[in-house]
Amino acid sequence: MQSSSSTPVRVLVVDDSILMQKLMTQIIDGAPGFKVIGVAGSAEEGWDTIQELRPDVVTLDLELPGRHGLKLLARVLKQDPLPVLIVSAFGGPGADNTIQALELGAIDFIEKPDGTRHTLEGFMKHLVGALQRASASRRMFASRREATPVRVAVPREAARGGGKASFIAIGASTGGVPAVQVVMRDLAHLRLPIAVVQHMPPGYTAKFAARLATATGLDVREASDGDRLKPGMAVVAPGGPRHLEIEERRGEFVCVLREGPLVSGHSPSVDVMFHSVARSIGAASIGILLTGMGRDGAEGLLAMRKAGAETLIQSGETCVVNGMPKAAFEIGAADRVVALDQIGAAVSNLLGERPHLRTA
Repeated sequence: MQSSSSTPVRVLVVDDSILMQKLMTQIIDGAPGFKVIGVAGSAEEGWDTIQELRPDVVTLDLELPGRHGLKLLARVLKQDPLPVLIVSAFGGPGADNTIQALELGAIDFIEKPDGTRHTLEGFMKHLVGALQRASASRRMFASRREATPVRVAVPREAARGGGKASFIAIGASTGGVPAVQVVMRDLAHLRLPIAVVQHMPPGYTAKFAARLATATGLDVREASDGDRLKPGMAVVAPGGPRHLEIEERRGEFVCVLREGPLVSGHSPSVDVMFHSVARSIGAASIGILLTGMGRDGAEGLLAMRKAGAETLIQSGETCVVNGMPKAAFEIGAADRVVALDQIGAAVSNLLGERPHLRTA
């Protein structure tokens, strides 16, 4: 989503590198619908400039002199919510900080060019795409400032066909890191095996899985080919060229990683995982599609519903970007539209289980 040329999306760049400030200004000003309105070289300067210029979107380097970028991010999201895009060094120790930033509510992240694996051309492309996702999220941040999100009532009812589900499949993209964490924390007491596809590049999914394990108490790991999913265990599809599929073999759920072209624009793809669950598990599964831009997961969720699975999508007003859930809704893939903080209760109700109360 781009702004019209008459009202460009106003961007503040927070980075202590003069070179990166100039590079990003050049790229952003050259992208249709976007304009840099200021730069800041530290967290303190960043906060003051946000208050002065009121940007629509902020790009933030986490490694700043003095106060860490995470502190600025937390302050912005608590006191003056607006879309923040993390611009980080690739993987390594910085990956933990990046995942933490996404948990706090950063809209997305891109990796700085390093001259080898991450080229300048790739950086330019990814920066513009991430800015478009950030722009698409502005309505949600505005509603956060103005009102409490509407809650969608979830009636207590039996699962379709009266059966009990034995597997949960979750897909997410932009804004999905905190959303997946909320849902899995609220589902942990069910002890059902869970598979997650969260759009994320290599070098980050293992860190994401480790943080999910800490937050949920489940055995969460980055999926490996041949992993057998047991109760109380969850896997996160690894970033990279392979898609995650789930097969049922002699009563066990087995992870299969297969290389293949992009599906719905992504690898790993939510659609691929959902389709495999529809084929292998069908009515004994539950599909959950969360916040994200684009339409990955919509067709796969429809396949799950046609196979008899229960299917839920996150309500638009609680999504960071209501692209993937909206696409699923429009083709009739969703049994239920549910606010993020009620998805766990909705699934518990479907299974006839008592939802566990969560303390904030």
